[in-house]
Amino acid sequence: MATKMSNGISVELTAEEQTAHETAQATAQAAIQAEKDTKATTDTNRAEKGFIIVGQDTDATMTPIDLQMDWIVSKKKYDFIGKRSLYRSDTIREDRKQLVGLLTEDPNEVLEEGAQIVADINKSPIEMLGHITSSYYSPNLKKSIALGVVKGGKNMMGQKLIIPMEKKNINVTVADPVFLDKENKRLNA
Repeated sequence: MATKMSNGISVELTAEEQTAHETAQATAQAAIQAEKDTKATTDTNRAEKGFIIVGQDTDATMTPIDLQMDWIVSKKKYDFIGKRSLYRSDTIREDRKQLVGLLTEDPNEVLEEGAQIVADINKSPIEMLGHITSSYYSPNLKKSIALGVVKGGKNMMGQKLIIPMEKKNINVTVADPVFLDKENKRLNA
């Protein structure tokens, strides 16, 4: 039986070799799919907990305070590397882009990563407040969740914002970036 290999060459295989070849191909495809599924699950789980991907949910201008990770900054040490930059006038402004969670009105609507976030679509020009950095459907929560960076985001909890898309506007509510187990009770369960 002739079989075309991945390099384009046709070879004659016995029925037994053909079966082994097909089994190897199916196994490789299953492994690739399992890896994709694992990555998707891992990404969703980390977003549910508000865990960031540096470079996707952040940029070089963001501080731990902007990310609502104040706990990571020592309050006991008198001095440490980077302390001065945390207290500069431009890094303590309230209108800096800060990490927030976003929930859509329709729990099945998953936002596009990179989409802009605005407060008023009738204003001209439209003021962009931030953008979506990560967005997933959470099977654990049975709704879509998103992380985004929004100007003054920590002070906007509960506020309604808009994601203007090409065909429609999507209404969202600003929420805590930790969607699941905020108290870490499940950590050692």
